[in-house]
Amino acid sequence: MARLDGADRLGAPSVLRRERRVLTSATLTSGTGTFIDFVLPLFAGAVLGLSASQTGVLLAVDVLVSLLTRPFAGTLVDRGGRLGIAAAGAATIGVGCVLFGLASGLPLAVTAAAVSGVGGAFLWVAIRAIVGERLDIDSGVFAKLLSAEEYGSWVVFVPAVVLLSLTNYVSVFFALALCSFAAAVVLATSPGRRVLPAAPDEPAGGGEEGTENDSATALTSLNLGGVGRKLRPMLLAVVIVEAAEAAISLLMILQLQRHFDLEPFQIALIFLPGAIAMSILPPLLHRAVVMYGRRKILILGSVASAIFAAGLGLAPNPLVIAGLWVLSGAAWAAIMPIQQAVIAESVGPRHLGRGLSLYEASTLAGAMVGSLAAGFLYDAGSWLMACLVFAVVILSGAALVPAAVRRLGAVDQPRTLEPTPLVPTPIETPDNAADAGLDAEDEESVASEEAKPEKSRRQLMVDLLWHTVLFGTAVVLGLLFLPSLNPEALLGIGQEAILPFRAVIHAVTGPFDLVALLAAALRLWVFVYAVDVVWTLWKVCTGNWTDPTRH
Repeated sequence: MARLDGADRLGAPSVLRRERRVLTSATLTSGTGTFIDFVLPLFAGAVLGLSASQTGVLLAVDVLVSLLTRPFAGTLVDRGGRLGIAAAGAATIGVGCVLFGLASGLPLAVTAAAVSGVGGAFLWVAIRAIVGERLDIDSGVFAKLLSAEEYGSWVVFVPAVVLLSLTNYVSVFFALALCSFAAAVVLATSPGRRVLPAAPDEPAGGGEEGTENDSATALTSLNLGGVGRKLRPMLLAVVIVEAAEAAISLLMILQLQRHFDLEPFQIALIFLPGAIAMSILPPLLHRAVVMYGRRKILILGSVASAIFAAGLGLAPNPLVIAGLWVLSGAAWAAIMPIQQAVIAESVGPRHLGRGLSLYEASTLAGAMVGSLAAGFLYDAGSWLMACLVFAVVILSGAALVPAAVRRLGAVDQPRTLEPTPLVPTPIETPDNAADAGLDAEDEESVASEEAKPEKSRRQLMVDLLWHTVLFGTAVVLGLLFLPSLNPEALLGIGQEAILPFRAVIHAVTGPFDLVALLAAALRLWVFVYAVDVVWTLWKVCTGNWTDPTRH
């Protein structure tokens, strides 16, 4: 196994801290963006009193500004100062949230949407570029980023929904602004990336750009148009597949709202299990990518997602829809990190901003096309026909995306998670002087990153703590908002069905009752949490954990 030594070793802890902070900021801002996308149409009608057409204009401004800004953001990100650009983007999103909270009509709301769109463009292009810097060290970095984003889609989203039910829209927008400003602080105080000398056997920028100026702010000769031409096969595939994914998501919302008459909060709960699955699965599925190769996983994921999309058309109730959405989310958890990693590999470290900005623009363009098509198909035909049409589109990804990977010349089986010497990049500013040495925490980070087949005792206990916080939050919310739930019922005391599985089976097989389903899910979670506690304590007490000092 390759080890970090010398100058590489000096830079490693700062890079790891940098990655952790960037992922934290991604969680905060992703949750903010997800909730804004969800609540903005409701806010436009309930508070601003906008018509349907005015609401459409408001949503279009947000998407269009973000789409048009991304290529410019990519070029700027490649000039350097990625952390500063990301922090500025997060702060700009916070300003947009404040403007939403202050809005009383269409003009200020449109201004807020435009500000948020600009902030999101700079934030996400910079974050993806920063994460892509470690792709040669850890091939699973984009899986980690997707996981962090999806954590935000429920860790921030669910409390925001609860806050909205207890207060009002203004309070929620101000709370979201605080999340964005907190992310900006986290990014602004992160260590910069150390500039290392170029490796003698590899040009600094990779490929034909290696002969150019290596200063931190130098631009390479491959401009945005050149990057776009190089990535054209993958970008086309991304637009098509993303259009189908966005369409299926919108079709689900329309069906749940119009056919099953669910309220917005109930619809959010149907989507929640899928979001949780996508926050957990990406790093796990990356192991399959390393083992079996990108093209095989892309084909398998596309076929599976198409089957699940077609199955949605036959779903008899919201519970089955929620289950199929979880399976579909699992497929996307494998596909999306591969797309981003292939693009990052193809453009090289000096063009990460340009390449990933075009990827982001392609996803937005696909989402716009898919949403429009889904609406027309749903009105003109049926739920089943619309699901089948987009299932066929998703299935085309089984041929398009692997072919694009092959045409770009990306490796099929990426490197394992074994660390290698840091890849030099002349993009970011040097670290602060305070980051030059290693403290005790740094030494532990390097050691644990070098080799660790099992989690350390500390990590096991931290994981259990997080599980406890999530479980406790769910229980408190359940006791507050589910009238049929009390501590005795939660533990099965005095109930005919002592084990939780009977309650779950009854909720699934009987008439659809969301309250009964949530209560049954909480009872099942009690059982799962008890198993989690026993398993963690057994691992800690029996010594089945890795002590970094042993190495």
